[in-house]
Amino acid sequence: MRKKTMADGILGISIAAALASAPFQESSLAAGALFHLSFAASVGGFADWFGVTSLFRKPLGVPFRTSLISKSRDKIVAMARDMVTEEILSERRLKRLLVNHVPSAVVERWLKEHRQELSRILTDGLEAAFSSLHEEWLWQMAGKSLSALLPAIDWAAILASVMLSFKKYEKKEALSEALAEEVRHFLQDEFTLEEIGHIYHAAWDHYEAHGPLHFHRLFRKAVKDRDEEFIKGIQKKIFDLADTLTHEDSEVRKALGEKYDRLLERLSTDSPWKQELNRKISHMAETVLEEKGKDFFLEAWRVHHEELAGLLAEKILLYAENMMEDEGKRRRFDAWLLSMALPHVKEIHEAVSSVVEKKLSQYDGSAMARLAEEAASEEVAAIRMNGSLFGALLGLAFFAAGVMI
Repeated sequence: MRKKTMADGILGISIAAALASAPFQESSLAAGALFHLSFAASVGGFADWFGVTSLFRKPLGVPFRTSLISKSRDKIVAMARDMVTEEILSERRLKRLLVNHVPSAVVERWLKEHRQELSRILTDGLEAAFSSLHEEWLWQMAGKSLSALLPAIDWAAILASVMLSFKKYEKKEALSEALAEEVRHFLQDEFTLEEIGHIYHAAWDHYEAHGPLHFHRLFRKAVKDRDEEFIKGIQKKIFDLADTLTHEDSEVRKALGEKYDRLLERLSTDSPWKQELNRKISHMAETVLEEKGKDFFLEAWRVHHEELAGLLAEKILLYAENMMEDEGKRRRFDAWLLSMALPHVKEIHEAVSSVVEKKLSQYDGSAMARLAEEAASEEVAAIRMNGSLFGALLGLAFFAAGVMI
């Protein structure tokens, strides 16, 4: 914009100087030189202004051979398309570009630079895909898969693995003591005198109703007066048992440990029992699945499908990153991508040509000329200033030659 102002100023000053000095050009040598210099500068500047302006619009309203860009719109579009597709991005160059710029390196760099945005896009895409799934269909597919999967699961092996892991757990003693402490508190809290009394009397009532040959009545009469003593004794035995649970060397703990080891061994060696255990657990799981599986699954799906989308998106990105870090996988990825891309270079080339043509076709001739004029305004102003300068020099030179002759 500054150069345009200067060019307009030079042209205006030249015209004003020529008009002002014209009446006095014969009066003195200086006046004549000023007139010829300013007049030639005016002609040169005006000629260049008219010439360059004719590219973009109609200067002074003259329609003949002006507004050249607007009138040549179709030729310019074709020329730009050919320049891009035949010179800048020819088919040969596209192939060389694909081969020389290793695809995996480009993908790895792009992944690192846009990971957060890509994660969001993947999450949104997966979430949209999940949201489009019909819940009834989703449960049918999941339910069928689970029903087919349950009988094939080796529940005994899973249980044995968990028990073995617990047995080898470094802090199992602390965990065992904590569990034993909880059991002790439970026994001492639940088995109060009142509760034990209810159980004790209920047992005697059952014995009186079903005992053999009425001997129970005689025995009951013999101990009835000692009910409170027996109830307190039972409670004390329960409390003593609860206390021994927290002692590592107690008989109860040892007995439980031996049973634990026998169960673990049976889970590993007793094939018929393992098959029966697997069958029972699978049947229980199928029953739960039929009764409550659908509601549980759909509720969990509604609550967690967004979280699942994010998790899957992260897994996909991690898989891609790990693949890029493995040299062998990178080479295979490059070979695969090139094998997919190279046969379609011609289509890519045609697509580039179509994009360029479509993009330029959005502009009519006037808009294209206006954009070109705005883009080249500084260069156009420089041409105009050069025209005024060289015109002034030539005018002065011709005046000097005339004086000398």
